[in-house]
Amino acid sequence: MAVAAPKGYECLDEVVEDAKDMCKESGAEITYTNDPKVAVEGADFITTDTWVSMGDEHKKDEKLKSFEGYQVTEELCKGADSDWHFLHCLPRHPEEVDDEVFYSKRSLVFPEAENRMYTVMAVILFLMRETV
Repeated sequence: MAVAAPKGYECLDEVVEDAKDMCKESGAEITYTNDPKVAVEGADFITTDTWVSMGDEHKKDEKLKSFEGYQVTEELCKGADSDWHFLHCLPRHPEEVDDEVFYSKRSLVFPEAENRMYTVMAVILFLMRETV
């Protein structure tokens, strides 16, 4: 797994340490970088998250400047596996991923969203099992 983030937006140290511990146990590898091209190198799946969260709208200009060059595009993904796919938790903003990728055959965003609905339904049913 590879994680790319601009300077100042890297993972918290305790998250990095927890991930390293999990990797030791499982034999997995994780790379942290500030270069999105390094992160997508050989990737099977590429994902991004919302850059400006609800409540952070006042930081939008600052964040958009910081994340410049991180937009998921076909150009960025040239180093990925030849059969790479794209995921996004939604809602999507065009600065995070361009239309060419978002609406392409590589995008699994809509099946991902549908599966999320069934997952939430299962969790709710599980939590209600004692009351019904």
